Amino acid sequence: FWLKKREGWRRRVRLGSFPTQWSHPMQAIAAYGSDEEEVIVGPLIQAPQPESASAAGADVKAQNAATQDPATGRKLSALKLRTLRQEIDNAKSATAVVLIVRKYMEDFWDTRWGSEALFQIAKRSTARTRREWANDAAVLKLAAKLKDEAQACVTLATRTEDDVNVLLIALVALRRMNMQDVDSQKDALERAIIWLVADNWRCPVKSLARLYWLGAPIKLKGRPADFSSLLPAVLKSRTQELDGPDVALLLAAFRHSAARDAALLEKVVARLKTEGIHGGVSGTDLVEMAESLRQFGVNDEGALRPLGQEILRRRGELSPDESHRAHTAFQALKLPLPQVWMQPGATVKRDGSQIVTVQAFAPQEGHEKRRRGNHDIERTSPPRVVRDYKMMSY
Repeated sequence: FWLKKREGWRRRVRLGSFPTQWSHPMQAIAAYGSDEEEVIVGPLIQAPQPESASAAGADVKAQNAATQDPATGRKLSALKLRTLRQEIDNAKSATAVVLIVRKYMEDFWDTRWGSEALFQIAKRSTARTRREWANDAAVLKLAAKLKDEAQACVTLATRTEDDVNVLLIALVALRRMNMQDVDSQKDALERAIIWLVADNWRCPVKSLARLYWLGAPIKLKGRPADFSSLLPAVLKSRTQELDGPDVALLLAAFRHSAARDAALLEKVVARLKTEGIHGGVSGTDLVEMAESLRQFGVNDEGALRPLGQEILRRRGELSPDESHRAHTAFQALKLPLPQVWMQPGATVKRDGSQIVTVQAFAPQEGHEKRRRGNHDIERTSPPRVVRDYKMMSY
């Protein structure tokens, strides 16, 4: 019977032709019920594609197109940019940053991570290693790319929100690495000032501190010079947002007499009294901060003592020359570096309308905190051995 039905099916249906409601031969076989029925054949149709797959492909194409900036030609995706920035930020040394630059500069170049890479190389290097890195082939190529980007003509209408921050980071890095002189950066600084004025100075305070340091030795002409006179007033209103590297930049800028502002200097020195303000400052910058305070004649022990204590904590990072410079600066301030720690005993001082007593303690031999060990946790007694076999049976 089944052989007869199969032969009838083969006679009635041609291979490759199925009714329009069938998208697979098995559907035709399942629909066949008897050898007496006529089968209406029609053209073969293609199975519909899942809508989600085509929609996902369109979304991916749209996302890739959205990452391209028509003004700058950037083609690096946001995810890759975030990954590279995190990798540069987590690098433990300048050597690790240079390895990242060599690995990704050809295929994944973008000014946004390139400027941060050169900035980290300058930050994590000493004065001697900076000169050595400045002769490296990869660092030279990175600096050349950043110089070209800094001189690129980006108009006020086509610039992006992050352009001014990236530009200032690149200029600071090039200046710190001694790979670009001051006069070559004048045009880029004038453009940055115009951008910030157009944005009503709405930017991170780090960008303002960098701009102040970059423009300190430069005499600007025309409208940018008039606009730059507004920068100290903006910084005075935002001194509470300054961190250690920002304070270091401002103190270095004040060493140029034309850029020194007495009211802003007073606020910056007061900011040095904040606990933990020196975090993120390199050892070289700590020494330069001490020399700046000596040049300004600052005698406020509330600002000097924390700075000296931080220098002593990190004296292993300093070269012999830097250590000598730090001792010389504090000696000139009439506060020798070994005496930045308060003398043991009680001292009384006036704080406004109150008299405050401060007690200082010095660690003594045998009074140090013991390490956690067997003395802190009572040892358990060994298990008892029962010799009475009758009692063991209960």
